[in-house]
Amino acid sequence: MTILQLIMLAASAYFAFKIYEHIGTLKDSDGKEFQKASNESTKRTKEAFSTFDVSDLLEKADKERENNNLDKAMAIYSEANIKSPNSDEILFKMGYTLALQGRDEEALEYFEDALKVDQNNPFTYVEMYKIYKKQGDNDKAEFYHQKAIEIDENFRNI
Repeated sequence: MTILQLIMLAASAYFAFKIYEHIGTLKDSDGKEFQKASNESTKRTKEAFSTFDVSDLLEKADKERENNNLDKAMAIYSEANIKSPNSDEILFKMGYTLALQGRDEEALEYFEDALKVDQNNPFTYVEMYKIYKKQGDNDKAEFYHQKAIEIDENFRNI
């Protein structure tokens, strides 16, 4: 799959999810919720995504990343992110995969999003340290290195 196809897949999945959310909020003219229709629609909408739950998707994406199928891993992580938005684990793994691809600016965005959810993950700080160090921004690199050390002293000698 090309990057454009992956982006289109992610966008389609996102909009399908938004439709699913909207259907759950609909009411008839009497103000009663379309509970039965919503429940049936929920089943159909969830089936539009893969049948894997988030943990299965993460396991599958991790294997793809380990096999260096980084585009495929990103597509699977994107689906997991749609199914479980604001998961620091998913956001971190997306950032890590982008960093492996050399897409440092995008990776930093995902790492920053992951930190908004969980500020106590030293691995996020370490990955940001590595990117800034590679870019030659030693001040930012040192800042993130110190943040990692504050959480876990074992990162002092990286």
